Amino acid sequence: MKEQMVNYKGRVWHPQCFVCAQCFQPFPEGVFYEFEGRKYCEHDFQVLYAPCCNKCGEFVIGRVIKAMNTSWHPSCFHCQLCDAPLADIGFVKNMGRALCRECNAKEKASGSGKYVCHKCQ
Repeated sequence: MKEQMVNYKGRVWHPQCFVCAQCFQPFPEGVFYEFEGRKYCEHDFQVLYAPCCNKCGEFVIGRVIKAMNTSWHPSCFHCQLCDAPLADIGFVKNMGRALCRECNAKEKASGSGKYVCHKCQ
């Protein structure tokens, strides 16, 4: 009878030896994350290394938006006034809020009672 083996990056492992570096359990469906040369199951990787999204509270895997001293999923980072997505257009911090440039200009104008020059905003 032939023994089953796991082949990863040209190295061969017994299935019972190819396990999570944290919980020492085999990887469900063979899915794992590698960080600094160590392999982790999804749960342990998230608990140890993945930031939590400030809006939805879920772990952020993949692209992380770092803004206003916290982390966000790109799909969760929106203007706090008009709800426009901010991940790819940038934002302005206004009184602790993440705003798109247009909403920031409106806020500045309403606060001063004046129009705001497009170049100066």
